[in-house]
Amino acid sequence: MTAKIKLNGGLNKTVTWIWLDNNQLKVEYYDFSEDAQNTFGNDIAYILTVNEMDKLFWVSNQNTDTLIAWLAENFQSYFEIKQWLEKNKIGFEKEIDSWA
Repeated sequence: MTAKIKLNGGLNKTVTWIWLDNNQLKVEYYDFSEDAQNTFGNDIAYILTVNEMDKLFWVSNQNTDTLIAWLAENFQSYFEIKQWLEKNKIGFEKEIDSWA
């Protein structure tokens, strides 16, 4: 697993982390806002796991050594990365953890 890198954008009281785990990209959106507390009774996290890494490397023109830095330079939040993955038809799984 590579170190988690925090992205610079996003809403107040939220954070996006990116890292590689078992050669898969993980993108975590953690929301600790009042809205999350009121809606879910706790903080909430959304985690994307990219399962088409070869396609991700090809489309981004990156590799395991450069991908995380490239993502941190080009995207500011979970939602920007998710939108880009969808636009480029790169497969991922989404997990929701309402007890974050």
